[in-house]
Amino acid sequence: MPLDESDYSCYETTWSSDYILHHGVDYKKENLRLWQQETSKSIPLEDIEAIVYKSSLDQLRDIKDSLDIILQNGNRFVNWMKSQRRIDIIDYLIIAKQIEGIMWKMNDPWYYDVEDNDNYQTLEKAIEQCSRYKTGLLRERYALQMVRVLCLSHKYEDCVRYWKTVKKHLTDNAVKKMIELKVASALYKTGQRDQALEVYAKYGDVASIRAINAGQIEDELTFVYERYPNSPYIEGEIQKWLLYFGEDWVENSIKKGYFRSDAPRFNSLLKVSHRAVKEKKSKKLAMWYYTLAALYDAKGEPRRAKKYLERGQAYPKDPFLRDSYHVLQMWLDARTASYDEAYEQRLMNDLKWLVGKINKEISPEVYDKITPEKDSYWLGSKYGDYYSSRGYQDHANNFYWNDVLRRILLRIVCPRMHKAGKYVREIQLANMAENLLVHINEYSNEMFQIMDRLSYKDTRNYFSRIYYPQDEFDIFLNGNGKIDKYYWYDILATKCLRERRYHKAIVYLRQVPLSFQKEMNAYSYMSKDPFSYDMETFKDDSLLADNYKLHFAEKMAAHEKTMKHHRNPNKRAEAKIMYALGLRNSVHRCWFLTRYSSNGGNDGLMYHIPEIAYPEDSTIYRHDEYIKKSDNLIKSALNSFTDKELAALQLRKFLYYKRILDDFGDTETAKDIRQHCDRWRDYAQVKKK
Repeated sequence: MPLDESDYSCYETTWSSDYILHHGVDYKKENLRLWQQETSKSIPLEDIEAIVYKSSLDQLRDIKDSLDIILQNGNRFVNWMKSQRRIDIIDYLIIAKQIEGIMWKMNDPWYYDVEDNDNYQTLEKAIEQCSRYKTGLLRERYALQMVRVLCLSHKYEDCVRYWKTVKKHLTDNAVKKMIELKVASALYKTGQRDQALEVYAKYGDVASIRAINAGQIEDELTFVYERYPNSPYIEGEIQKWLLYFGEDWVENSIKKGYFRSDAPRFNSLLKVSHRAVKEKKSKKLAMWYYTLAALYDAKGEPRRAKKYLERGQAYPKDPFLRDSYHVLQMWLDARTASYDEAYEQRLMNDLKWLVGKINKEISPEVYDKITPEKDSYWLGSKYGDYYSSRGYQDHANNFYWNDVLRRILLRIVCPRMHKAGKYVREIQLANMAENLLVHINEYSNEMFQIMDRLSYKDTRNYFSRIYYPQDEFDIFLNGNGKIDKYYWYDILATKCLRERRYHKAIVYLRQVPLSFQKEMNAYSYMSKDPFSYDMETFKDDSLLADNYKLHFAEKMAAHEKTMKHHRNPNKRAEAKIMYALGLRNSVHRCWFLTRYSSNGGNDGLMYHIPEIAYPEDSTIYRHDEYIKKSDNLIKSALNSFTDKELAALQLRKFLYYKRILDDFGDTETAKDIRQHCDRWRDYAQVKKK
């Protein structure tokens, strides 16, 4: 679970080995913050970026020509420079933009380089301007432009000499880093390759390391560690690779053979991590122990991973690493613990901590990113009303802390609870994982998929714990899950219909208001008569929709009672046929009586463990079973009529004309068929031949 919430998006995964290996260095954000620090903290970074990075040379000159004009709603960086009469900043930015323009021209592959062209004249002028600025607030920034212009002019030896004279006067900030990285290119050009590599290793400029070594260095992380074990690059690079080598990597690379080419990278990262904790040259040993723990977990050795994580607890950590340790500890505990009362107590305490992190870190802005679409149905939450056409599930993983919760519970804990036979706890935890932030009537997420594969009895046991919690963990989970009674009444009733518990279904359905029924996605389908014969099932009647399931359950209960206990055998036979039709249609034409999706179980369970034999959709929804049972009931009913006319009428509804004429030829129904039915004429002609 090694994830960096500051740069995290499950739905825009761009990790690939090539992408990570070409890691470069960019101090743009740090430079913007430095500009803000040097001017005014009230200036937004966006306004500074618009001028420093996005303005053209002509736009900067226009700013200089309009110093006396301050626009009320204008760029606040510009207004500040004008109000403070900081013409020196504008002059500096103009020079920097001129140098940048020449750099783009000279980097063009079609550029023809001659020493006496206008570009070199401009560069010479820039060198003169930069060399004059030896004191003042912009001294370090002019030093940056000096090394840039000297490199552009191919005066690499002058650049190195200049660096040696000014470096002792520079503050350790983003500007100095950019200067030193530019000087590294001059060092390389003057034959000082090892010194250049030292600089690139110090700042983790892997792209430059690869460039000057023509790909000869296969493991840049180890290369950087050996030369500068405290390089700021190392931490970010480790995070990227740990994301890449997630919990699925070993299964996919070893068992399925998808990513075997990445095995050398995995092994080298494991090797350098062992070196780091052994040599103790790094100031961030906790980070290296964490890396070992995460790698061994990805390798499928969670108990060994847990030992390294425990060793790393002794070393200092920043807040982010402390949180990362806590998360990985939860993950490893879930993978290795016995699911007893002691583990449940630890899990509850950890989940309380995690909920606290979610409540602290989430904001309306973050929440809006989780559910950006507002055009379908209502999503209620403590942060306001939102609408989403795809729902919470599709966007929840964009928020790091909520994804931590979902991964630990849905991927590890819930399957292991299922294996341990703790079905109530499994639903409770899945409910929390899916519904902590937003409660919607969802019938496809992981919680629903887990619950849908359990029996009515197991689901009822869960539901009873909502109103009659047995312990503190029940109370905590109920408080962080979806416990809307109408939602669960309908689910319990649907399971009862699926299991032919019609009397129990009636009890639940009588408590579900019509307003709730109309909000369900399946409501629009409820226009077919569930007791119709095959030739009638295409007919729609919108008047059937209200209390559709309730009316079905009531009729099925009545038919069941009649077919079992009525004294009249014909009434029993008719009831048996109606019961059989309802049973067949409830898993076929009128599937919405016994499930919530026409394709069965949607995509099924996303997270599971191989040793659990989850039932197939055909078993869950009993389609084949009930079709066969319906056929047998109809056959039995047709053979049990004592009234030939009633039997013939039923046979006609099933289109069994041949049997009517063969077995019930003296009935009025048979007479009508002979007179009016084309099918009979065809049959009679065949018989004469």
